[in-house]
Amino acid sequence: MTLAWQLAMSRPTRHLTLLLFLVGTSGGSLAQNPSQEEVLDLYRAASDAYAHQDWDLASERFRQVAHLRPATPLAMEAGFYDLLAMHRRMQIATLRVASPSETPDKFAQACSDWHCLASSWMQSQAITKTPSYLETLRGRIDSVLRIEIEQAFASRSYRQTLSLLNQIQRQTASESLELELLGLECFVQLQRWTDAENSVQSLQLRVEEELAQSPPPDWIERFLLRQAEVAMVLAKWKDAESTVWKIRTHFPECKVSAQVDYVLARCWIHEAKFEQARQLLASILESHRDTTVDLQAKTWWTLAESYLMQRNYHEAHACYEQVLKVAVDSKWAELAQRQMAMCREASGSSIADRSDANNSAAVRSTQKQMPKQSR
Repeated sequence: MTLAWQLAMSRPTRHLTLLLFLVGTSGGSLAQNPSQEEVLDLYRAASDAYAHQDWDLASERFRQVAHLRPATPLAMEAGFYDLLAMHRRMQIATLRVASPSETPDKFAQACSDWHCLASSWMQSQAITKTPSYLETLRGRIDSVLRIEIEQAFASRSYRQTLSLLNQIQRQTASESLELELLGLECFVQLQRWTDAENSVQSLQLRVEEELAQSPPPDWIERFLLRQAEVAMVLAKWKDAESTVWKIRTHFPECKVSAQVDYVLARCWIHEAKFEQARQLLASILESHRDTTVDLQAKTWWTLAESYLMQRNYHEAHACYEQVLKVAVDSKWAELAQRQMAMCREASGSSIADRSDANNSAAVRSTQKQMPKQSR
């Protein structure tokens, strides 16, 4: 359950008594129409719509409240719950594969506007503030930041996610772990490998403690995969391989076995264990046909590279052809075409395109005596 959904299940009327006092003391001109009581009735109606998960009606009424009593705690509370309702509508639209009424950009702007209002109110010297509501508002600010983080990460805006992560001020132990793992994932996606390695190291002690449990928490499996991948990219092959075996030891029913096997195959190729590596890569292609296009392309590419390192240009060419087929519209296509041309040139003769049956010969040839891989 996401933070946004947990917040959405809370009631916006919880602090209404305090708000009644604060609006009376710092709510600006209350002599204008509508009356204070009418605005509070509107807030109660918005709260009721929110409690019944009528997100559209709740947003509409909360926005009316914020407009009628600007720069007040009532406006900030209304704006806060309007943001939660907006986010919930976006989540529902995503689940229904529909177009949300609020775009991520519109939601981000609404969050920014609310942050400005809250910060301005907290810094104002002319407004009476109570310690209890200041504490509540600080919690609201962190909550909105967390929702923004969820949204930015879901939109694959990894740089924005990292920027928002740096703004969180108050964290519980579990929240700190969740945010650190999120930061690690952003570093990996952005290919900031040194930062990713530092993130891995900062969590290492916690991971070793968790591995002592039986069974370890589920998040450890994903973390160890990222640790192995980071070590692989940084050419720390022994670290990568030892982490792979750690995954296999602690998670026999590994949920990311294809990615783990890919890292191990890369390690074996570095050690010139070409046949073992090819068998493992072939098992990925045969046993994980529903894997991502990117992993399929990387697997075929690594197969091709293993043949290229042994100057077997015909088999390398066949594997590069497969890269081109599975990832025709990706970053791999141009690279594969370049490598295929190099193979033809290096072989000293034109390598004819092979049929689909012959294209998989390189994989089939490694499967004749393939041992069953442990997971």
